[in-house]
Amino acid sequence: MIWEELKSRKNFVEEDFIELRDSVEGLISVIEKYKDMRKDSDGYIRELKKFLEEVNLTLEEKKITDSELKNLNSLGESYFNSHVNSISEYGVYDKNDLEKTHKVNREITVVIERLKKILYKITEKIDYHIS
Repeated sequence: MIWEELKSRKNFVEEDFIELRDSVEGLISVIEKYKDMRKDSDGYIRELKKFLEEVNLTLEEKKITDSELKNLNSLGESYFNSHVNSISEYGVYDKNDLEKTHKVNREITVVIERLKKILYKITEKIDYHIS
């Protein structure tokens, strides 16, 4: 069965989820570095840390259960996309230092794009294997 085949592929978990973990950690780091520039940064950080815990748990177990794997397809459409849409709109603003605002927002955009890229890669791989 395709689910068994996917579950047994270590590179699916180890390569993609390690990249996902690193990407989420990078995003958390950047948001924490500039959180004083936006009052609701703590909420974003909490959500990302919760998501990071789930990614780390998957990496620890080195497997994905059947139900999790089946749900990853819908996660791509719901959970992943809602996080990406929410995070995609994340930006900071310092009315006294527009140059810093632009610099920081460029840095944030780079880490967000990295996260979006790996989430897209994971969901595309799953879509391919379940079709």
